[in-house]
Amino acid sequence: MNTQIRAIFFFYTFTLFMCLTSFLIRDAAAQADPEPEMSSIEGYYAFQSINVPGVDFLEVAASNDFGDYAGNTRDPNSGKTIGFTLIGGVFATHDFPNSQKTYFYALGNNGVAAGHYKDSDGFYHGVVLDENGELKQYDFPGAAETHIYGISDETGALSGNIVDAAGVFHAFSEDLVITVPGAINTYGDFVNAEGTVVGSYIDADGMFHGFIRNPDGSFTDIDLPEMPNLQYLFVNTITDAGVIGFRAKAVDDILRSYILLPNGILHEVRLPGSVITAVRNVNQDGSIIGYYDTADGRRHGFLGIPVDKAVSDLFGNYFNVTLMKGLNMLSLPLASPRPMTAKSLAGIAGATVVIALDAENQRFVGWTPSAPNDGFSIEGGQGYIVNVPQARNFPFVGAHWTNERHIGAAPFAQRNLPAQETWAFVVSGHLEGKLVAFDDYKVIVRNLRTNSIITTSVQGDYFAAATADLNRRSVVRVGDNLELIVTDTNGNIISEKYMVRVTPDSLTNAVLSVNLDRIGQPNKDQLLQNYPNPFNPETWIPYQLSVAAPVSISIYDTTGGLVRTLSIGYQAEGFYHNQGRAAYWDGKNALGERVASGIYFFQLTTPSFQQTRRLIIVK
Repeated sequence: MNTQIRAIFFFYTFTLFMCLTSFLIRDAAAQADPEPEMSSIEGYYAFQSINVPGVDFLEVAASNDFGDYAGNTRDPNSGKTIGFTLIGGVFATHDFPNSQKTYFYALGNNGVAAGHYKDSDGFYHGVVLDENGELKQYDFPGAAETHIYGISDETGALSGNIVDAAGVFHAFSEDLVITVPGAINTYGDFVNAEGTVVGSYIDADGMFHGFIRNPDGSFTDIDLPEMPNLQYLFVNTITDAGVIGFRAKAVDDILRSYILLPNGILHEVRLPGSVITAVRNVNQDGSIIGYYDTADGRRHGFLGIPVDKAVSDLFGNYFNVTLMKGLNMLSLPLASPRPMTAKSLAGIAGATVVIALDAENQRFVGWTPSAPNDGFSIEGGQGYIVNVPQARNFPFVGAHWTNERHIGAAPFAQRNLPAQETWAFVVSGHLEGKLVAFDDYKVIVRNLRTNSIITTSVQGDYFAAATADLNRRSVVRVGDNLELIVTDTNGNIISEKYMVRVTPDSLTNAVLSVNLDRIGQPNKDQLLQNYPNPFNPETWIPYQLSVAAPVSISIYDTTGGLVRTLSIGYQAEGFYHNQGRAAYWDGKNALGERVASGIYFFQLTTPSFQQTRRLIIVK
């Protein structure tokens, strides 16, 4: 856009205002070993948020040894609880047919997820998502209800709890039924490779306790004496090394989570700045996963990487980020223990779009959740534009920047635009056509009202054309008509002109999503106006073919006399618009003489199509 270059100065001054310094604590981050030895696990962690852009409720409940996750989310339309998997970075939701709710609580190394669903009558059945992606019902033999919470990587055996005909809960592991002596109800959760089962039970006085069922059949209780008014206590997981994770809640208190080490030391786990933190699984490498809630009502997943206390303290700082509804400018307030991308920033911020400045090429670049990749890196000392559909309040966790210093406010103008206008916007979408990929093709977006232009490159089949005015002046408004054209790597036009209109919804999200189909495939045969026109002494005649055909172009004077025929020859379907592909006329007749000034007509002819237009020669 014509405002982009002018805005660069303001972007730089904004960056100075937003950041404390541009030096990341790389040496300290390197200490957060992602794969510690089990003997080094001390109950201290460096936290990494797990988010999916566009998903405000991500209850991570299970993980495997390959960094995949499963858990629960909500259907965006009905609000119904459904299961999800996040395998290889691909997010998918799962809902058992005709269920009231579907829950996932287990995930194996083979990608098999498991949990349970609530049927139309209110009864629970186990459910397994197999290797083929099919949801299958599982009912423990003889049980009235089945709840699955664990799956063994060794054998694929399921664990959890069942309800008998009398309504009493019992734990189960594979085909073994477990009842804690004297318990009113026994709830099972997980079994490790040695056959140790963990869970919870309610005693005859109605009090909750955690239990460990040892391989020899004996039981060991897990209690929290400091919580006399315990409302519930659920033991969720145990590793092969004996590290146990559980959560508990006292009356009039928040939910709290704990790690119990094999040496008996107990650590409370809480992601800094969170409202509540729930540990759901401990991996074999000692890392923990679960979910946390933020003040704005969203639920996020988290990964806790085991580190020593010094590194945990280093990365245990948090900064409460508050974003207003709509467009915001921000930079990283703390150094993250893991590199951030546009995708991870959009996830934690709940953003519909992220915009950065490509300083080298002096243009804005955008990323949206429909991108096939994680987008550009988010770096310390740089400013970014994000758009959020609702006000956000969440903690950003990490380490303080080094060489700490405060910078004065940047002199960018604050403007209140009308509700129908915006100062940053992205046009994003995908290309479809005969080609598999369109890498380095260009999408050119022109606003017909302002005649401003954005040009962006295509990655695979995805593009995101971004514009912004950091004086916060309007760059687009509701009702604007945008014209899109696609060009190939040689600059040749290879698409029709697509017309899209800016809607109130697209303005709210700061992004207009479009799909451009039939790239390289014209909708119809067409002869276009020559350029330049009027001309002297040469001109180009553009055309397009919907099917391959022999082509000729004839030029006539006003009396109908033939001046010259340009025999183009057999041409494949496509767009012949640019000078490198359009027909060329040097303004001469068939004898090589320059023709006189005046009006002439040119006619495109194929076996199935003919069209005529007028041109003017001036001297």
